[in-house]
Amino acid sequence: MERNKTIMKLCYLQTTFYIVFLTALITRHRRGISQKTFAFLIILSLVGCAVSLTLGDYIRNMIRSSGFDVAGVHDKKSLEKKLQQLQNADDTLNVGVMMFDLNNLKKINDTYGHEQGDVFIQTFASYLTRILTEDSFLARFGGDEFVIVQNHATWSQLEQMNIQLQSMLDVYNQTADHPISYAVGYDISCKNHYYLIMDLLQIADQKMYQDKRYKKEQMAKKPQEFCRNPLAESISTESLKEKLFTILNNSNGEKKYAFLMTDVSNFHLINDYWGYETGTNILNFILKKMELFPQTLFVNRYHSDIFVAVIDITGEEHTAVKNRIIESNKQTTKEVLAAYPVNYLSLNTGIYYLENMEIPGEEIISHSNIVRIKAKDKLCGVCEYTREIALAEQKRADTIHSFKEALGKKEFQIYFQPKISGREQKIASAEVLVRWQRANGDLWFPDSFLPILEETGEIEALDYYVYETAFQWLADRREKGLKLLSLSLNVSPVHFRKIHTFTEKVSHLIQKYEIPSQYLIFEITETTYIHNIEAVNHMIRFFHEKNIRISMDDFGSGYSSLNTLKDILFDEVKIDKKFLSDKLTENGKIVLQEIFHLLKRTNKFIVCEGVETKEMVDFLVVEGCDELQGYYYYKPMEMAKFEQLIG
Repeated sequence: MERNKTIMKLCYLQTTFYIVFLTALITRHRRGISQKTFAFLIILSLVGCAVSLTLGDYIRNMIRSSGFDVAGVHDKKSLEKKLQQLQNADDTLNVGVMMFDLNNLKKINDTYGHEQGDVFIQTFASYLTRILTEDSFLARFGGDEFVIVQNHATWSQLEQMNIQLQSMLDVYNQTADHPISYAVGYDISCKNHYYLIMDLLQIADQKMYQDKRYKKEQMAKKPQEFCRNPLAESISTESLKEKLFTILNNSNGEKKYAFLMTDVSNFHLINDYWGYETGTNILNFILKKMELFPQTLFVNRYHSDIFVAVIDITGEEHTAVKNRIIESNKQTTKEVLAAYPVNYLSLNTGIYYLENMEIPGEEIISHSNIVRIKAKDKLCGVCEYTREIALAEQKRADTIHSFKEALGKKEFQIYFQPKISGREQKIASAEVLVRWQRANGDLWFPDSFLPILEETGEIEALDYYVYETAFQWLADRREKGLKLLSLSLNVSPVHFRKIHTFTEKVSHLIQKYEIPSQYLIFEITETTYIHNIEAVNHMIRFFHEKNIRISMDDFGSGYSSLNTLKDILFDEVKIDKKFLSDKLTENGKIVLQEIFHLLKRTNKFIVCEGVETKEMVDFLVVEGCDELQGYYYYKPMEMAKFEQLIG
């Protein structure tokens, strides 16, 4: 075939030579050439042209009759003959069909001309020939479409052929003037789903056009020119999504896959200390090790020190998959430490099981990234995306996207937890808490939404909402001549980023509702104080001028509390419930007694939360605790129940 193409080219060159020679002969006729010689040379040139054209036409016919296309593969006529043979065969068991379509041929033709387009097609065809086996039949179906008919095929073989093709083109595209992108669809006739050859061809064609449509939609959302990436093994998000779609689109539900996302803990420290060359070498080493992981379909560097991979886990339990990854990461770490001068290396892997074949690529990547980050807190360094994590993420998304509307609809309700006077054993004050009463009837407790709102900064708006609701409650009771109680209100750490705005807004609310300041207590956690000492002290001084008390919440929750006692400006200290969560031991009693002694000597009002037993109550009262709060007395309650309780 290649020899015939070479002969055709020589024929064209020879014809060109004779035409040029003939032209030159005619133009030089009057320069001393005899009539006889001139006639002989004219006849010789014409005969040469005729022979060259005849030979070229003969060779062209030979190529056509051989069933091969100019791209060097079987032509459509040859394909039809092959399909007819399969149609007349006894069965099509274990016959596979792969259909390919170039995505950007029209752009090449329109921009650079059809000659360059032909080179584009021939280049793609040459890569297709590299994935063939002795059981393959490759043909050009028409234009930029190609078909591989694979005898004795397996699903994994077709999958690996496509992965091999994509890997080779990824390398080619790094330096190509016209990078190649293609759509593919493939299927197989087997016992579980048996197809006649024309049905099989149609199914592969449908999958190919689904793949093509998806890739066109992605390009339409984000038009971009192909660019060379200096990191040979990196992959863009769009390309990664295309790979995932192709694998899932061609799966018939009989294969199971896992998507992995792996990173190196604190990799920047390796670059900073050992240099970028060492860092790059380590990343390349990790990449090669990941490629050797059993049943890997593809591995790419995603960005920086993050890698992505898809592995075939058909027939495996999730526990077995996780254990294999843990062992692989351990072995890779061991080999890196042995081969490079680094003293520490830790790999973190998030696993997302591709059980829902219709899930969008961006969600797969997002979910995997979530568990990759969570894996950093796991001793084994590996975390799976589970139903529990999915529900938590759904709740997180629900919280973030519905908060503002819920706040506008006043779905947030304030609750009161009474605090009992240690001396009189009567309700002396109350802490204001918040619950989210969803429109669907669900009641959300603070632990499920406050941390999320703190991350997003929306906790600021919720705090002001709670303050205003509590102030309005006090104002209403004052107007009705009802008993007033001091209310403790929590202050989120976010306010200390702009403390002046906070003090101004709270002052405005106090003036708006004409609240007697002696009924207000603002609670600030010990952690917040330690991280914002200057801002907290500014707030305390400001509110002291307005006769508003400040309480240190969660005292003793883990910081050097005794060291802070000598400097704190707080009026009240609230002992963390961890001191009372277990059975009160003799050592525990001694610690509390000493803390109480120090607090009393520094004139601090003492509150204990988490009080749940009579033993705790008796001990705390004897030791001089000013107020007690906990389930032994009351749980947090709705406004109406609290009003009924206090009268």
